[in-house]
Amino acid sequence: MSPKRILYISTAKDKNDKREWSGTVYYSLHALEGAGYVVDYVNALADIRQDIIDKLWVRYWCWIANHLKKNVRFDESFYTARMMRKALAKINYSDYDIIFVPTDMCIVSALPSCVKQKIVHLVDAPVQSLFDYYTEFSNLTRQNRMEASILTKRAFRRADLIIASSDWCKNESVEKCGISPDKISVVEFGANIDSKDIPEITHVYDPDKPLRIYWSGVNWERKGGDVAFDCCKELVRRGHKIEFHITGMKELPNEIATQPWVFNHGFLNKNNPDEYKKLIRIMSQQDIFLFPSRAECSSIALCEANAFGLPCFVYDTGGTANYVRNGYNGYMLPLTSSGVDFADSIILTQDNNQLANLSRNARSTYLEKLNWKIWSNKVKQLITELC
Repeated sequence: MSPKRILYISTAKDKNDKREWSGTVYYSLHALEGAGYVVDYVNALADIRQDIIDKLWVRYWCWIANHLKKNVRFDESFYTARMMRKALAKINYSDYDIIFVPTDMCIVSALPSCVKQKIVHLVDAPVQSLFDYYTEFSNLTRQNRMEASILTKRAFRRADLIIASSDWCKNESVEKCGISPDKISVVEFGANIDSKDIPEITHVYDPDKPLRIYWSGVNWERKGGDVAFDCCKELVRRGHKIEFHITGMKELPNEIATQPWVFNHGFLNKNNPDEYKKLIRIMSQQDIFLFPSRAECSSIALCEANAFGLPCFVYDTGGTANYVRNGYNGYMLPLTSSGVDFADSIILTQDNNQLANLSRNARSTYLEKLNWKIWSNKVKQLITELC
């Protein structure tokens, strides 16, 4: 019996781009191949040319944004769905058994009505849950919010199977889109680092050596970089030896960058072999992951931290509970918690000699559910049941 064929559709220009959707496009596609499927890739915006209506639509959106001083997201608009519809109409779908679409509701909405193949949609949140939660989805025009909501509901209704990356995502999808919970299955993401490159580390926490605290992100405010810095500053004030290591930020404010215990490694591109190796080396040398992100659906950074055996100290928000268990592989604090509260939590785990156990459990969490091999097996079972 020949393997089933999957048409994987995304907006990544290159299916091997490890930066697209934080690398999730690359790793989920290859996980499907690892499950035994024949996978072909299509860019939903390939070879598209704007006609006069498209150009007028863009000018309209730009005028609205400037006139009302609002944000506009073209990715979640009828304009983008229209552009995708042109590209997707050119595809011959007859050779495929399954259409697989990660994250982009416009693609699912824009698929031709003649497509009868099973549609699998991978999501980390319905767009309605991101309004005024993520900074990039805040202060949108009323029309933009309406169009994004319509496209999301249309995509969720059309998909035969929705794979949600957290229980929060599933619950939000049911509540905000009216989708039957039977249509949605929860499968956590994996670490977006090749498994062969993740060393097995036994962390030894020596109280006489600096505690190496790691934070990563490109959005300093939303990812809680300021809270993490305040936590580290409080630890230093109380006489604790620490090092605060940062990746993802090209530059830091002078007040932070000049602290002798702050080490900024800059933005590291996983597509660059040298920078990829540098990221692995840095993560291998850390002791804990401090990630007080104020808004998070399902953080790949948490998957990677678990892979390196780093206890995670985070806010209890979004889908984080699927990736961090209180007292097992880290601690989740309420969103009202300050940097001082995070410092208290870290000190308490040190005083109780918990860090080594949290570290072992973090590694176990990665091996048991936060890797793409596990994701591959679970999704294969779901697709088998679907087809």
